Amino acid sequence: MSKAGTPTYPASTIAKLLMLTDRRVQQLAKDGIIPKAERGRYELAPCVQGYIRFLQDRNVTAGAGSPIDYAAEKAKKLKAERQRVELELSRAQGEVVPLAQLERALANVFAEVKTNIRSVPSRVATAILGEESETRIKAVILKEIDQALESLGDFDLEPDDDDE
Repeated sequence: MSKAGTPTYPASTIAKLLMLTDRRVQQLAKDGIIPKAERGRYELAPCVQGYIRFLQDRNVTAGAGSPIDYAAEKAKKLKAERQRVELELSRAQGEVVPLAQLERALANVFAEVKTNIRSVPSRVATAILGEESETRIKAVILKEIDQALESLGDFDLEPDDDDE
C-alpha cells in the first residue's frame, strides 16, 4: 500500500497489464511516464493513465499531428475515382489525346514550319534580284513568310490510322 492507502503492485504485475517487460516498466518510470509509488511498486490507475498518455502523444507526433479522418480520406478516394472516370469518358469522346500523340503532331508541325521558313530565301531570291528598294525587298520577303505561315493552316494534325 502507498502512503495514501492505495494498493501498489510490483513491476511484474504492471508489465503484464501493459504487455511490457519489467525492464520497460522501470524505464518508463525513470522517464517520468508512469509514476512510482515506492521502491519497485506502482499504483495501478496512474500507471495505466500515464502509459495511455504516452502512447497518445507518440501517436500524434508520429501521425503528422492528427488521427486519420476516414470521411475525408473516403471523399478524396471518391473524387479521384470520379476524375479517372471523367478522363476515360473524355478519351472515348475524343476530347483528349495521349501525350505521345500530341508530341508527334507538334514535331510534325515544327518540321513543316522549319521547311517552309527555310525555303523562303530560295523563293525570294529571284523576285528581289536587282531590286534596289528596301521597302519592295521587305514586302516580297514578308509576303513569302506570310504564305509559309498560311500553309500551316492547311496542315493536318490528325494522326494517320497507322500512327495509333
